[in-house]
Parts: sequence; structure tokens; C-alpha cells
Amino acid sequence: MASHPQTCPDLGSGHRQSVKAQLLASQQLLVVSLYNLAPLLDCILAAGLLSQDNYHEVKAEKTPQKSARKLLEIVQGQMDENGAVRFLECLRECKQHYPRLRSWLAAETEIERGPTEVKLQAQFSCLCSRLGFSVLPVSLAMFSSGTLTQFDLEQIQAAPTSTQQSQTLLTICLTKGETACKSFYTALYNEDPHLTEDINISSSLKDLSLSSKEVGSIGVAVEESRDTAAGHLPYSGVLQQVRAQLGVAVGDEAWLNVCELGVAVGLPRRTVKECLLDGVSLDDMAQLEALVALFVEKTRDADRLLSRVAEVEIRSVQLSERGRLSLKLLQDADTLARGGSHSHCHTWHYLRDYSDLHGSDCGEDCTLWTIFSFLLWDCLAEAVEEPKMKPSGGLAAMLQQLHDCTRVDTSLLKELEQCWTEGGTENLLQSIRVLAQILRDLHPLHAGLHLSSPVEGLYSCWTRLHRVTSFQGVSVRAIRKVLNGVAAASTQQDATPRAQEYREVCVYVARLLDTVQTERNMRDFANSSIAQITQHIRLVLAGPAFNSQAFDAGVWNRLMSLTEFNPAQLGLGPLMQLHQETLSDLKRYLQPGECHNFHFVLESFYMLGLSRLISVNSTSGPVAIDDGVEEDFYFKISEPASFLVRLHYLGYTESKGRFEVRKPCCVRVSQLNEEGLRVMHSLSGEVLAQEDDKMWIRESGIGWWDELQRTAQRCTVKLLKQGCCFAITASESECEVKFIYRRGRLWAMPQRGCEVL
Repeated sequence: MASHPQTCPDLGSGHRQSVKAQLLASQQLLVVSLYNLAPLLDCILAAGLLSQDNYHEVKAEKTPQKSARKLLEIVQGQMDENGAVRFLECLRECKQHYPRLRSWLAAETEIERGPTEVKLQAQFSCLCSRLGFSVLPVSLAMFSSGTLTQFDLEQIQAAPTSTQQSQTLLTICLTKGETACKSFYTALYNEDPHLTEDINISSSLKDLSLSSKEVGSIGVAVEESRDTAAGHLPYSGVLQQVRAQLGVAVGDEAWLNVCELGVAVGLPRRTVKECLLDGVSLDDMAQLEALVALFVEKTRDADRLLSRVAEVEIRSVQLSERGRLSLKLLQDADTLARGGSHSHCHTWHYLRDYSDLHGSDCGEDCTLWTIFSFLLWDCLAEAVEEPKMKPSGGLAAMLQQLHDCTRVDTSLLKELEQCWTEGGTENLLQSIRVLAQILRDLHPLHAGLHLSSPVEGLYSCWTRLHRVTSFQGVSVRAIRKVLNGVAAASTQQDATPRAQEYREVCVYVARLLDTVQTERNMRDFANSSIAQITQHIRLVLAGPAFNSQAFDAGVWNRLMSLTEFNPAQLGLGPLMQLHQETLSDLKRYLQPGECHNFHFVLESFYMLGLSRLISVNSTSGPVAIDDGVEEDFYFKISEPASFLVRLHYLGYTESKGRFEVRKPCCVRVSQLNEEGLRVMHSLSGEVLAQEDDKMWIRESGIGWWDELQRTAQRCTVKLLKQGCCFAITASESECEVKFIYRRGRLWAMPQRGCEVL
């Protein structure tokens, strides 16, 4: 196909060529590029730029090229310059559907932009995520100074969220040119100098050429329109205090799960998630900015936000070291995706053959998708009970395994799959944001319980996946002996430092795995290549000592990943750090401990009354004692209250294998009237709690369940088995309870600040 000149849209101040002229000059490129007009037509129609008659005229053309010519003819003949600008904005909104126009629409390198325009373009994403409530006062100031028209202001105000309002304002500034961008920075500095300094734009103010009179008039307009509804603090003040409470510094670090923080301060998870996925970058600063803006927009109560943040246990929203390193690796993928040097690999179809990742010609495209593959493989270790190593279907098969488990947000997986299937740079960047949230959810620093947003008083919860096996651990002396030994040096003199580091990690892993086998054959790896060492690791892991009943399948999965992804070949520093973390995880796992063979699983909590459950933690690991297993848990609530805890126990013994205990059983009886209440109280079961028309009853003796069913039919009430439940009545806002497994059933004993039934 003949190449077409990449004529660029030259937007901005009056001395530039008009948008209509630019469209006319680029008509040849546009006609061949707009081969699927449906998305663009829908956008133009929604913006009110196209009548129904025009719409049907375009649709009536017989070929895509003729439809595109007809549409461009309407733009030239029936739209004014402002309409053409809005048409171009619609085209930009739909740019993921028109990859041939990507460089034409970007057009940054070929437009003679002023320094402030370049600055604003570079900071576009950061400003969109951080302007928050400042966007409307800044817009009003620019309107007062004559930079924005009434139509511009109405466009900004009509956007549903502050992020979208910011996007509209900044797009208009870039459309109008250098003077408008200078006006924006001046208005922002007058509105919120702290925010200006935070995003490192104060230096751009030194070169502004606006007169002091213009600056003064803008300042007055801002002062009159400042939004003070957000509690008693200006917006940036709220953000600064939240940052100080959480210890978040300006930068690109990612060590918080801001979505989890949003849930902790009382917002619905879905609302927070949608906010953070709407163009917000991966770093904590941008995510925190978006959350603060969301909370204040919803509640208009900054003081409430600050008090809620003060209640949060910081560790409960921090990421583990593996989580931080995974996001660091994903940020490398983000950099590659934004580099714009991709050839064909914007979709995942070629990855169905996993061997494509290991070819000798693996360039940036391949590196990008290798990062995705490694991170998804790593997710399997956190989310799937028995992950399958090296799925033959590549990313598709990994996603299917994650779909089949309950530990990953299904909506996130669907969006991730959709982004990768549709392809294109915008979808690729969105997939990175989605995958980042999946990683944040799977890698908490706090290994204890994580609570969902309550639904009518019910808090569901989850912990990191704990696999119960027959593994007993390896003696500390054996582990120490391996680690104190010097890893066999490579005989390859030209090995890079990263290759040497990777080889050393593989040698330590191989030696540690040899200690697990019954027949220990400690091999000398002095003359072995990396390929030979990784092959030895794979052979050992294939043995019976490492099946899923005898060894943690997640640890096994990560060790296989270690052998598959060579950071020296790929040139990825964070990947090397993750492999070192895998070695550290293996050392911890191999140590003897009772946690290998049993685990208490707290499933949910039901609050009786209006109190809030703030946090739940294990105060010490499970202990085998007195022919049973015990573990203490700490509960923090907003005020003294009663609540129900539902839990079960997982164990492994040689005689039973893996088993589960949910006794004594509890039943929830609902739709009770006065007669039903009286009858239920007369039964032999133990009443744990009662609220409105509901009652929770614990089983009692042989035949109790049959009797309860007969009574329920007679009284026309509903029964729902709840598993094992205990009722806790806390006399303080903090309490502790000991849960015990012994002789086939569970027990609970109060330890501090409560009574237990």
C-alpha cells in the first residue's frame, strides 16, 4: 500500500492553520484510515455534531472510503471551526479504533509547540488525576480572564467527574495553544500553590509572560469561586494530611493498595476500583490523589476522611515486598508500552504458542509480553489451589485458571482479557492499570484477614491462600548448611553480573530442594551451565516429594517460573529481584512449623447493630497443644457490639489426608413471626443471636436438624445452613478470642474484652 503523508493537525492560537484546513490537507490519509466509522459516528452523534439525516447519508454509502469522504464533506461544508475542533476531539476519543492515525493525532514532534504547551502535554495524565476539586475554580479564573469561552466552561462543567472535567479543560488549553497553557498554569498556581509545587510545575511559572494585571484579575476570580465545601481544609491540604498519615512521598513508588484503603474508609470497592482504573497512573501519589478527590466529592466531608484514615492500620493496606517488585516490573512494561516502538504485538494471539517468548529475535514487543506472562504465572501461585505449570495455551490458559478461582476479581479479569483481545496502544495501557490492581489485591503485606465492604452488616473476608499439605519442613541446620556454603562459581569468564547473580540463585534453590528429598544427593554445580542447573531443578520438582499433597503448589509454581524466565537474557532488573524473593520465600517455607499441616479459615462476620468492624488479625500463629490446635484472633470494632463469626478448619494427617471441619453447625432461621420465635426458643438448639425476623441457632444432639426442618415447615420459615458460627459480645472496642480445634469440632474461648457463645 502506498504511504500517505503524515500531515499533522495544527491546533492552537489564531496564527495557526485552521483545523478545517488541516483536515482537508490530510483527507487522503483520513479516507484510507477511517475504515470502520461506527465508533466515530456514535461519538459524533452523541456530541450533537451530526444530524440524523447526515448520519443516514454517511451510513448509506456503499464502501468505507465513500462513507469517510461523505463524513469529511459534511465537516467541511456544514461545521464551523469550533465544530471541526469538536469533531477532532471525537476522533481522538476513538483513536484506539484507528491505529493508522496514531502518529497523526499525536503530532507532537511535528507541531511547533511553545514550551508551556510541551510542559502541559507531558504532564497531561498527572494533572488529570491530581487536579480534583481545583479544576472548576481554575476554569472559572480562565473564563474571567477571557481565555475560556462560555461554551468551553459549559463543556467542562458538564463532565460527570473531576477527572473528566480536568481532561476537558487540558484538551481545550492544548487546542488553544501556548497562551492558554500559560493562563492555565497561572490560574492553578493562584488556586493551589501547594499542589503546583507537588507536581513540580512551579518552575514553569518563571517564564510566563502574563502581566501582573492579568495575574491579579485571575487571582480575584479564583478567590471568589474557591470551593470550601470539602470540610474545613482546602483540597490540597486534605491530600497533604492524608499523605502524612500514610507516609506517602511524591514519586513513582507503588507500595499501597489504594483500593483497599478506599474500602477501609467506607467507600464501596466497586466505586473505588472504577475511579482508580479511569486513567490514573500506577504510582501511589496519583492513586491517593484520585481516592481523596473521590471521597470528598461523594461526602463533602474532609474531616470524616481524615478521621477514617487515622483508624486504618497502615500495614493492612501496604503491599508485600513481592507486590512492590511486581509493580516495579509492571512499570517497566508501562514504559515499553508508551515507547511506541511496537510492531505487531499489540494483541496476544501469537502468545498462544508460549515458545514465541524465547526466540533469539525477542525484541521490545516480546519483552513486554514476557513481563505479562511472568506476572500472570506469578498470580497463579497466589490465587489457584493447584496451578498448572506452563499452560499450553499461554496467557489464555492462565487467565482461564484465574477465572476458575474465587480470589481474583472476575470483572478485572474480563477487562484484562478484553483489552488484550482488542489490542491497540490505549487498550495495552489500560490492561497495565487493570493488571496492577490484580497484583495489588493478591500481594498484601499483612498476611492476615482482609475485609470487604459490608452488605447489610455482613463482612466477607479473605486471607492469602494457605495450602495445607503433609510437608513437615527441613531442619534449620540443613538449611543453614546450604546457605552458608559458597555457590559454585561459573566457569564462563564472560558471564555478565546479572547472569552470575541468576546462576547463584538457581544453585541455592537446587541445593535447598535436594535437602527435601529422602535420598539426598548433593550435587556439585561448579561445571554446570545455567541451563543444566535449571534442568536439574525441574527434574527434582517432578519427583513424588513435590506433588501437591506433599509440597505447597504455589511455591512449586514459582520455582518452575524461576527456571523459565531468565532475567539476564531479558535485561529486566526487577525480574532478578523477584527471583531473589522466590529464594527467600523458599527458605521460609522449608523451615519446620505447624502451619504446614493446619489452618483456621475465618469466612465472614455479621455485625448485630450499627457498629463497624475495622480489622481482624491473628495475634500468633496456630499452635499444636493438648491434642488439638489453637490460634488467637484480635478484633477491632468502632464501638462495643455483638457480632457473629463464621469459620472452618483445614488439617492434614497421615491417616485422614487433607480434611475440613465445620462443626458444630449453625442455621439461620428467617421470616419469623411471633409464633415462630416462641417455637424456635422451645427447641433444643442453642440460640446464638436474634435480630428482627432472623435467628441463628446452633445444632444440639442427634435428630436436631430433622426436628428443625419439621418445625420450619409448620411455621413457614426459611432455613439456611451457616457452617460453624460463634457469637461474640464485645464490652470494649477491642477484644481477643481463642479458636480451638479438638477431636473433630471447633470451640471458642474469650481471652480479653468479650464474652463468647
